[in-house]
Amino acid sequence: MKQRLISIYSDIQNQVLPKLSSEEQGNILALKDLLGSQNVTLQANDVLSIKHYVGFIARGGTRLQILPKIYADFASIDAEEEKNASISLLLRLLSYSDYLGYKEIPDPQSIKSCDNDLFEIFISIFASRFMDVVKRNVHRAYEPFEENRQFIKGKILFHETILKNSFRKDRHYVRYDAFTENTLLNRIFKTVILHLLSETGLSENKKKLKLALNHLEEVEPVRLFNGIFDRVIFNRMTEVYRPVYAMAKLLYYNRQPGFSDGDEYTFTFLVPLNKLFEYYAYKLIDNYGFDTGFYVRYQGPERYLAKQGAASQFPLYPDITIFRKEETSPGYIVDAKFKNPFNGAEQINLTSTDIYQIVTYAICYQCKNVFLLYPRFKGQPERGCLLATYNIPTETGQISLKILQIDIMDADNNKIQQQLVSNILDMQPVNQFSVVSS
Repeated sequence: MKQRLISIYSDIQNQVLPKLSSEEQGNILALKDLLGSQNVTLQANDVLSIKHYVGFIARGGTRLQILPKIYADFASIDAEEEKNASISLLLRLLSYSDYLGYKEIPDPQSIKSCDNDLFEIFISIFASRFMDVVKRNVHRAYEPFEENRQFIKGKILFHETILKNSFRKDRHYVRYDAFTENTLLNRIFKTVILHLLSETGLSENKKKLKLALNHLEEVEPVRLFNGIFDRVIFNRMTEVYRPVYAMAKLLYYNRQPGFSDGDEYTFTFLVPLNKLFEYYAYKLIDNYGFDTGFYVRYQGPERYLAKQGAASQFPLYPDITIFRKEETSPGYIVDAKFKNPFNGAEQINLTSTDIYQIVTYAICYQCKNVFLLYPRFKGQPERGCLLATYNIPTETGQISLKILQIDIMDADNNKIQQQLVSNILDMQPVNQFSVVSS
């Protein structure tokens, strides 16, 4: 019987039907330890809300995926079309920001062939990436082995020989190096692939994973735990495996907080949506190819809002800062928020928290040009990239605050990049609002 897939959308209340089983309820509630209890809410009537995160969890009898909310109005949208569009957006953000170290993303038809299941899509990507690498070069290396042997090979370990062979004078406990495919790197790959094979429900993914196992016939599985991934040391010969290894590590977790220890394996991929959108915006700007007069920083530089005696308090980390060379203060600060700036209204409906945060950056960094960046949700009217301009007078001079919006559903990243950067640097206002400080 095929495992059912529960699809919900981040930051809204989702009615789960049919009713959740007790196992599904337990696995979902265990996410509180991973994401924070304030971010996971499950009501008695199976209304589920997960805030701030997107991704999936696959564990035992539970298969849950949390997708980004991209439609302004959910009323008249085909459910499968909505899932397909949300998954396509998430993969595009992950790809462009290089979050997975992999630039190629499945086309919409491939996504549909995976039943709009994010976990199955990740399995497909992982298996394809592994095959691309292993077909060119199966990893082999000298590995240390210890054995109790009749014939001497390598170095005799005398202490172990005495302990183990008190009554067997014909045996020697030895340590030696052998050139083999049975490396720790390959053993981890094989173990992850075996468990993915037990989880996937798609025949195409089963076929890919079985082909991958054919290249690891001489390799033994290994017991996986979090620390074992850190034991693999990459060098010039193994660097080609690093991206696919990173994905295996990303997918696989055992003994996560909130989950029982033992033989039940958990595959998860959970990423803060706002952080992903921030980094996507940063990469759009950083990849623009500024002349030598500019450089871009992400989440910095760090400064402090206040002093308490000699100690600095309340650190600040702007999402994106653009500096002119030779200047210590940024010329532009961009703060990205993955939320709807209209929130069902015809006019911009900004929160005071967003305004106070960006104005704080402007004052502390002595920056006169600051921007709040939001996504354009599907179904909203086209209003252009620059939504509004606010002029904020302060004691140290006037601050120019621009409200920007980018069409996240446009697959042309170069077009989005041009619109975004030109509106930051050219600063041609569409609507003028004057905010007078009290």
